[in-house]
Amino acid sequence: MRRPLAVRSRRKPKGSGQERREEIIAAAKELFMTEGFTKVTTRAIAEKAGLSQTGVYLYFPAKEDILKVIGDETHDAISAAFDRAVARPGSPREIFRRLIHAYIDYGLSNPAEYHLTFTVGPDALTPIGKDFSRPLEEQEAGARSFMRFRDHLAKLAPAGLMGDLDPMFAAQVLWLAGHGAVSLLTTRSHFPWADKDALIATLEDIIIKGLAAAKVRRG
Repeated sequence: MRRPLAVRSRRKPKGSGQERREEIIAAAKELFMTEGFTKVTTRAIAEKAGLSQTGVYLYFPAKEDILKVIGDETHDAISAAFDRAVARPGSPREIFRRLIHAYIDYGLSNPAEYHLTFTVGPDALTPIGKDFSRPLEEQEAGARSFMRFRDHLAKLAPAGLMGDLDPMFAAQVLWLAGHGAVSLLTTRSHFPWADKDALIATLEDIIIKGLAAAKVRRG
């Protein structure tokens, strides 16, 4: 008499802690994007990752903790993109364009990470107060990426690329423009956009020319 076949467990064999952690993040990221952050449970994340729910809790006490890690990694990646943009030789204007493009390019190349960081994150996580007077190394990831951007702009300011705007104000203007571009191009992909590269290049031209003549508005 044949013995019944054993049911194979869907759970993955035990691996390294870092590997498990990355598997949980990857599973959560996919579920957050397809199902919506509010609807996803840690049980669903565990099942997607092939782990027990307790296995997920060993690394992340709640799904909000996973979302925060995704956001932190996104901001660190954006900071690295800014650093790469200024590391290559070029005129101040060329470096300035690369800085603007680095933000937009990251968002378009990593829409899931961008969306979870800038669209879902602010509503799902407790807002973190920003105090840009503190040293960079004491800041959380979101503030660090913005401060890196501001500091790179400050080095370009003597070239007259930002009119009479101070680097902090200019950084906020550029962040507004970049976020708008990424958000529309990634969430409204059904719209009959013209050539995206041409759109982005034209937007960058307008920003560069506009900032060079910008004056601080008071009152």
